[in-house]
Amino acid sequence: MKFNDLLEKNIIRLAPMAGVSNAPFRTICLDNGSGFVTTEEIDSISLVYNKSDRTKLITAFSEYENPIAMQLLGCDSESLTESSKILQDLGASIIDINMGCPVPKITKKGKGAALMKDIVGTAKLINSIRNATKIPLTVKIRSGWDENNINAVEFSKMLESEGVDGITVHPRSRSQRYEGNSKWSIIKQVVESVEIPVTGNGDVKSYDDAKRMIEFTKCKSVMIGRGAIGNPWVFNNSLEKLSYEEKDLYKKKTIINHLQQIKNYFPKKNLDMQIKKNLSYYAKGFYNSREIRQKIFRSSDSIENVIELFFKLFDRNVEKNKLEKISV
Repeated sequence: MKFNDLLEKNIIRLAPMAGVSNAPFRTICLDNGSGFVTTEEIDSISLVYNKSDRTKLITAFSEYENPIAMQLLGCDSESLTESSKILQDLGASIIDINMGCPVPKITKKGKGAALMKDIVGTAKLINSIRNATKIPLTVKIRSGWDENNINAVEFSKMLESEGVDGITVHPRSRSQRYEGNSKWSIIKQVVESVEIPVTGNGDVKSYDDAKRMIEFTKCKSVMIGRGAIGNPWVFNNSLEKLSYEEKDLYKKKTIINHLQQIKNYFPKKNLDMQIKKNLSYYAKGFYNSREIRQKIFRSSDSIENVIELFFKLFDRNVEKNKLEKISV
């Protein structure tokens, strides 16, 4: 499978997000029209040496998710190379290396966006992975370490020269984390500097935003991350054609399906928190959403009662929106 051919069919897709892009959410996003999906980050050391239950859970995927990209987080050549081979053997269609995570607990270990500070050393790391694997290899990067070290173009040229098949650019620096506006012009600069396909990411909150990013930067595809949390139908371009009633019913069915996927996937000890967390995401657009989310998390009722409470609030919110539309 050629990575470029895969992008032709999947121009808008879910981004990898730690604690969010698990198998249930990936499945729901695929149902809503996302292109191929990427796992949340998998720590290379844990995969090679620890083999914890959490690592096994993160690396699990269904046939429905194929083709799937599996994202690795690490900084040393040995574990990243060995873990890449493990993921290839597990059935990954694509291996994606995380060089964009800005979280301090990650970067202080030399992982994520910290790799962008050492182009020469990272080139050797990529070379080792490339020589050990046969499937497409991609890398997700930021604009640079900080505003004084914006090196996305130089870094992308290095990645291309080392045989990487595609690059995803989030045009905020590591120091910005998720604050301020992402500079789409940096994505455009990378597109103009390399021959391999570039995926854009950052401040994409709707299908129309994704189309505008493609038009402005000429990137090959777009990843949507935070804009998809509690909003998996962001990938569904046909949703706007539905009536308000049809749209609300569609969303309700999607949430019910997502909850069932969570119940089928997570062990019992993690189940209640996963359900509460995702219900709080879905409640973010509700009237008085902050109060509702607090009710969900603080409830000592059974999880089934919490779910019942959520859908009562969902229906009430739908009714309120309907009355507001009528009055306008």
